[in-house]
Amino acid sequence: MHGRSLAALLAVGILAAACTPTPTASEAAGGACAEDLPPRTSPTDYPVAVLHAAGDDLPPVVGEVEWRGGDEPVSTVAPRAIHLERFTVLQVQGLSEVSLRMTDGVAVAGWHVSAIPDVDFRSGDTEGGTEWSSGSEVADLICVPVTDGAWAIRADITFADDGGQGTFYWRLNVSESTNG
Repeated sequence: MHGRSLAALLAVGILAAACTPTPTASEAAGGACAEDLPPRTSPTDYPVAVLHAAGDDLPPVVGEVEWRGGDEPVSTVAPRAIHLERFTVLQVQGLSEVSLRMTDGVAVAGWHVSAIPDVDFRSGDTEGGTEWSSGSEVADLICVPVTDGAWAIRADITFADDGGQGTFYWRLNVSESTNG
C-alpha cells in the first residue's frame, strides 16, 4: 500500500512538471526601445500589445479588450482566470528595459504597466505588484525599465483615438539587469 501511494505521488509530480511552461531563452541582445521595430498584425478582430525584449517579440495573454476602432465594436474576456492561462516565459539577461507596442498600427493614449512577482501571480494575484511605467500621452512605443526577478507583467492600455482599452499579460524572467 505504501509503495502504491509513493508511485501515485511521483506520477502526480511528473505530470505537474510536464504541464509547467519552460522559460524560453532569448537569442539576441538589446534594442528593446529602438524605433525601427517591425510592425505586427493581430490574428484577432482587435489589436493586441506585443512585448519586445532582447530581440524577441512576445505576444500577450489577453485579459480583456474593448475595441471601438474597427467597423464593429468588439469585446473579449479571458475564458478562465488569467493566472491559469498558458504562458510562454521569456528569459532575458543584462537588459535595462523592454518595450510594448500595439499591433495593426494602433497608437497608445495611456498605459499603466506593473510587475507582479511570479509566485504571487501564479497563486492568483493578478492586480498587485510594483508599477514599472505609466503615462498618458499618445505613443507608438512604450519603454519599460526592468529589474531582476521572475515576473508577470500586466499592462493596462488605453488605445488612442477613443479606440477602447485592453489588459494584457506576459511572463518574464530577468537576470543581471543593469537596473539591479
